[in-house]
Amino acid sequence: MSELVAIFQSSYLYEIELAKTKLASREIPSYIKNEFVNNIAVFPISQNYYLMVSDRDFEAAELVLQENDEIAEDEFQNDAP
Repeated sequence: MSELVAIFQSSYLYEIELAKTKLASREIPSYIKNEFVNNIAVFPISQNYYLMVSDRDFEAAELVLQENDEIAEDEFQNDAP
């Protein structure tokens, strides 16, 4: 049985959600730790969020998250009408 390990940490939930979406696009399941902490707190607190993946998916997920998402300028111009 594999265990969950943290692959990404941020104090901004949107950064974690973007990384989760990127992994999901490659069919790598991931889970957000501490996602609902501020929903139960009386006042917002500074909380780190963690993106968790299976230890067997860690290496593949790490490669996906390290990919550069920028579109090369020449690719963009070639697609333009």
